[in-house]
Amino acid sequence: MRIFSATIATESNTFSPLPTSIEGYKEAVFLRPGEHPDDAPRECTAPLWVARRQARAEGFTLIEGSCFAAEPAGKTNQADYEFMRDEVLAQVKAALPLDGVLLGLHGAMVAHGYDDVEGDIIERARDLVGSRTIVGVELDPPKRRPSGRPSSRAWSVAACGA
Repeated sequence: MRIFSATIATESNTFSPLPTSIEGYKEAVFLRPGEHPDDAPRECTAPLWVARRQARAEGFTLIEGSCFAAEPAGKTNQADYEFMRDEVLAQVKAALPLDGVLLGLHGAMVAHGYDDVEGDIIERARDLVGSRTIVGVELDPPKRRPSGRPSSRAWSVAACGA
């Protein structure tokens, strides 16, 4: 079994005039494949951290993608979001074929030009892996559900604790 895991997350305040730039992610969590520490998860990286432990215990292959997370602030700059998204999606494509994709998202991330970042990532990942591959998503419980079509696109949500 082959599982891919990555994170792109922040909590956006759409009323803030100050955008979240790539520097905000670099100051918090900006980890490339293989750089995630083994001692504990970082902001919104629990899916990768737990999957790593499960892969060791159960013997499946975990392909670790990039993990990006910023402290709560304004909308993420469009170019910065697209850079992070495209990096993760390129990693998914390079890892094919996959049995599952596990994404650490937040549920309240907004980027300039993307009111539903989570839905955008889920839809693009689904398009890459096909309809038979499980796409699992971790979201912070009080956040909105991505606008993707769960009945036709087969994504699932697991809530994370704050």
